[in-house]
Amino acid sequence: MLGTDLPEWRKRNRFTQDALRMALGLGSRQTIITWEKSTDKLPRMVELALLALEHLPDQRKVDGYAYATADYPAQRARPSF
Repeated sequence: MLGTDLPEWRKRNRFTQDALRMALGLGSRQTIITWEKSTDKLPRMVELALLALEHLPDQRKVDGYAYATADYPAQRARPSF
């Protein structure tokens, strides 16, 4: 998968950039932004993680629409690793 395909994947699987960041255990949303602007292939481990998030929805702990607005800043500040 190319980085430029990632926004479409996110929308199809109901992930915001920040929700995907949390699901992948990344420290910064900037990583997602950088991938999305790139025409290079995503790292193989990222592709595998995306496949797992897509095909194992029961294991999904973060949903782009799961948090109430009031809870969002606390979820964003909390590191996931």
